[in-house]
Amino acid sequence: MNPLALADAGTAALLLDLQSLGLRLEDSEVGVTGRRGGAGPSDHKAVNFAGRTVMIPIATASACDSPFVAGKPDQHGISEIRRDGVVVSHIEFPRQPRFYDLKTEDGIAYSQIATLHSSDVLATTLLQSCIRYGNRKTACQFCAIGLSLAAGNTILRKTPKQLAEVAKAPSSWTASSTW
Repeated sequence: MNPLALADAGTAALLLDLQSLGLRLEDSEVGVTGRRGGAGPSDHKAVNFAGRTVMIPIATASACDSPFVAGKPDQHGISEIRRDGVVVSHIEFPRQPRFYDLKTEDGIAYSQIATLHSSDVLATTLLQSCIRYGNRKTACQFCAIGLSLAAGNTILRKTPKQLAEVAKAPSSWTASSTW
């Protein structure tokens, strides 16, 4: 049995629908701050669903027309997912990591050095540029590496010292206190 398999076919089908059709939010400020465009999981939000963290589109064309809506979280942080007004499941949005409020010794926001994509996935790019990106003839058609930089969500080059400083910060926290 695959340990990553979802509990049942219905849950797997719902996840497939959510990742294909997206999710509209009654409260756009809930959970970790999302971003539009750029490298990595942009236009999505991390969601705790069926015991794991997954990325669900929230700022795509399909998400704007999605039949799925996430209600405002209750006092325990749980949101109902409704499809055409009928509750089909429940989700939880991970909270903004506390280390996003910190800055490196040289004054750069930790979130511009690396982002937390899940409770235990710290992601970054070492160089937020590519020699092919600026030329439509040579650029990868799917690439958006320059958008994050243009929006000020990252910096061009990360130093080993910056990466080490940021990587150490969340490692001493448990997953429950990080989110």
